[in-house]
Amino acid sequence: MFKFDFDIDDIDEEFSENVADDSQSPKARAEEHPQAPFQEYPIQQFLDALPTLISYSPLSIPIPKTKNTVNLVRRDLFDARFQLISEGALDPFPENDEDPKPKSTAVEPSILTYLDAPSDLLPGVYEGGLKTWECSLDLVEYLESSGSFSSYSGKRVVELGCGTAVPSLYVLQRVLSEPPGNTEETHIHLQDYNASVLELVTFPNVLMIWYLSPASSSYRESSEDAVPMDASSPGELPITDELKKAFLASLKEHNLHIRFFSGSWESFDPSLTGGNYNLLLTSETIYRQESLTALINLLQTGSAHTVNVPLDSLISEKLSLTLTDGAKAKKSEASNYICLVAAKVLYFGVGGGISDFVESVEKHQPGAGTVECVLEKVTGVGRKVLRVQWG
Repeated sequence: MFKFDFDIDDIDEEFSENVADDSQSPKARAEEHPQAPFQEYPIQQFLDALPTLISYSPLSIPIPKTKNTVNLVRRDLFDARFQLISEGALDPFPENDEDPKPKSTAVEPSILTYLDAPSDLLPGVYEGGLKTWECSLDLVEYLESSGSFSSYSGKRVVELGCGTAVPSLYVLQRVLSEPPGNTEETHIHLQDYNASVLELVTFPNVLMIWYLSPASSSYRESSEDAVPMDASSPGELPITDELKKAFLASLKEHNLHIRFFSGSWESFDPSLTGGNYNLLLTSETIYRQESLTALINLLQTGSAHTVNVPLDSLISEKLSLTLTDGAKAKKSEASNYICLVAAKVLYFGVGGGISDFVESVEKHQPGAGTVECVLEKVTGVGRKVLRVQWG
């Protein structure tokens, strides 16, 4: 049951008993919950909404192939809930309507109503982004072990349905670990259906990864308010104006552009975000069949190979689509993009899963690409990381 007062030390694994009633027809759901429109949120807006202190916990991701561990941090959910309570955002009947205290800038009332309901997600209202789902860790494992990119600097990266954005945090960590001064722009774009998720967990996580990286060393060494941050233990990070300025200056120094988008996949247009992407990531997003068409279309049109190529020409040739279990991904030297989808084999009680995704790709754009399994987990509910090649 999804509540803000639960223990979040464990990564969430199951959807089976945690999904709100989805028995309505797609048309009925669309009429009751119209899709959220595309909207971008500037970094400054999220900086202004931060509390004075953020509580975090470590997130360690073992990499069996290399016997290494990727160490990240993420904001505690109880801390996000405390922020909402302190701002009065959870009180539908505030005692003083003229209270000048600023509220969170991107909190949807429907989500606040839904947070204490007995469900992990409600299609068209809240899509589960406040939790860290285990397939996002699989994406990190694959990226770290495969060496898909020797460097992420100069690349364009997007994570669709990012939530706590664990895979993007890994990419950001890599970028910020490199010396500044790259002449090429690096773009990391984070999309979630809910603006609340972006404000309450996605952006704070991004900020803390910066603080944990070498890029913040000058601030940590010079500021009296700076505190040690250890990725192996919980802690608290004071948020000051000096820290905010240092963060923005560091992004500029690394020629790094981080952008945040909310809304449905139907309304997300890569042409509005500066172009297509070298790395497309999504995890735990194929659990609902009704949303597959929009996701698949976005994954295809957002891939870097489609730049200046009409969509009709991409699907004019009949190619076969296959799913190869346990096979090593074929890496095309001519390809300048990687499209990765991490998911469970089957989402019990919801109806989605990997076979439905593959079938939907085949029906949506017949012969448009190939799908290969590049990482597989067989313990518990089976999970896979799929690489999708278009054209």
